[in-house]
Amino acid sequence: MSKKQAFIAYTNENGKLFHAMTYARQAYERGDLSELYFAGEATALPAILDDSEHPMYELYMNLIQTGVIKGACENCAIAFGNEKSASKSIDLVKGPESSFGQIDILGFDDLGYRVWIF
Repeated sequence: MSKKQAFIAYTNENGKLFHAMTYARQAYERGDLSELYFAGEATALPAILDDSEHPMYELYMNLIQTGVIKGACENCAIAFGNEKSASKSIDLVKGPESSFGQIDILGFDDLGYRVWIF
């Protein structure tokens, strides 16, 4: 039975990011609906990971190609000065007004997703 998994990366720490991306890929490969979003400080990461010299580049590209990476929080990208760099390789997403435009973690829960925060 497939499940719904939402992975939210808030930090730019390589170890936590690696785990978020690895588990998102693992969930996808086992047939789960798997979605990964960047928020907070992590909105700087798409531009960094888009460098073919970065050690996590292949994993990042795999997640983009399979559609697991859904985007970066638009409000967070603006707040952290990453709006232009984040939007070069992934979409910016905006949550509902009830979450002030942030990634809608409670909305994921309402839709039956298990939410993982890194």
